[in-house]
Amino acid sequence: MKVFLILLFSAASLPQAGTAQAEASLRPAVPETRRIAVRIYSLNKTSSVTLNPGEGGVSAGGRPLLGQARAYVSGSSIVLDGALKTGPLKSLRLRGTVWISGPGLNRKLYSGELVITPEKKQLKIINTVPMETYLAGVVTGEASDLSSIEAYKAQAVAARTYTVTHLKNHSGEGYNLCDSTHCQFYPGLGNISAKASAASAATSGEMLLYRGQPALTYYHSVCGGRTAEMTYVWPYDYKPYLISVRDGPAARPYCSIAPGFKWKTKIYFTGLTRLARGAGWLASDEVAVGMRISAWGASGRAAELEIFTQRRRAKVSATDFYHGIGRRAGWQAVRSSFFKVLTGRDYVLLDGVGNGHGVGLCQWGAEGMGRIGYTYREILRHFYPGTKVAVHD
Repeated sequence: MKVFLILLFSAASLPQAGTAQAEASLRPAVPETRRIAVRIYSLNKTSSVTLNPGEGGVSAGGRPLLGQARAYVSGSSIVLDGALKTGPLKSLRLRGTVWISGPGLNRKLYSGELVITPEKKQLKIINTVPMETYLAGVVTGEASDLSSIEAYKAQAVAARTYTVTHLKNHSGEGYNLCDSTHCQFYPGLGNISAKASAASAATSGEMLLYRGQPALTYYHSVCGGRTAEMTYVWPYDYKPYLISVRDGPAARPYCSIAPGFKWKTKIYFTGLTRLARGAGWLASDEVAVGMRISAWGASGRAAELEIFTQRRRAKVSATDFYHGIGRRAGWQAVRSSFFKVLTGRDYVLLDGVGNGHGVGLCQWGAEGMGRIGYTYREILRHFYPGTKVAVHD
């Protein structure tokens, strides 16, 4: 059986390519004074790392590191051994460019200042870098599959604005942001793409503003043809620029060029039972025997699900289902909440489109728009209606 997602929209809401090309591109130069403190390897637990100097060199504790060294936890202290040796330290401060690797860690390049401290017998590493350096890393990580320079610029403005509006994400822990998708994916500086650097430089200082203040610029990979209104995804205050917007023609959305635009996942009731118990949706003696969508959002996405057991119907928000299954079965199992549910004898089949939460900028929608001539300003106005791009202190 084939399930078709039928979306009806007015073409009047779509921007026309080229309408912003005459906008002034001159803007005041913005000095790079803002620095961002990012916790790196935030999802990894490790008690030791290997350090190798990068191009331009690095100092450790004020002394040049001329070769490989190992920093590790010893009790409540940090010890450095190898090309440079130290006794027990409360913290180790690095300045310059350094490659970091270690057991279970990908080898990555960092610059600026790094402070390594012990935390619960593990290493806590904070990298402080200039805003635009950080953004070049973020845009490389977030837009690595894209090719349009206008999509890169749109991502740079969205990421810069997101950074400024989320600087207090981890303020209670001594840094601004983490390097995972909990904040923004920051893979370091080892493979910075030329387009990411160019996009960051070309939009330096620019942010997305709503009524003169930085907007909440959430973004995701693939919307599936229509973005989600924020209030259907998270219990936050309504934002008039985070509403559901159509991503191009209904028959061929801008983001339909994305790999894996359509997806299907079969979940057997045994697996659904295990996952639902682990997430706390079902009691330990309950068995899943079916599932259906009980409410939809403005975009056509599932808003609420019901899991049938032998004695009741357990209600789960589609956002909780998406995150709960993703954390337990991998993020490719349920790629979005934009799906239909088909029920078999001993399984449910999710027939879906899109990838991610669906709110704000659709990265592959931006790519599709950029390929046919839209500018980054037009792309951002489309996905965040009522906003404008401007330099903001």
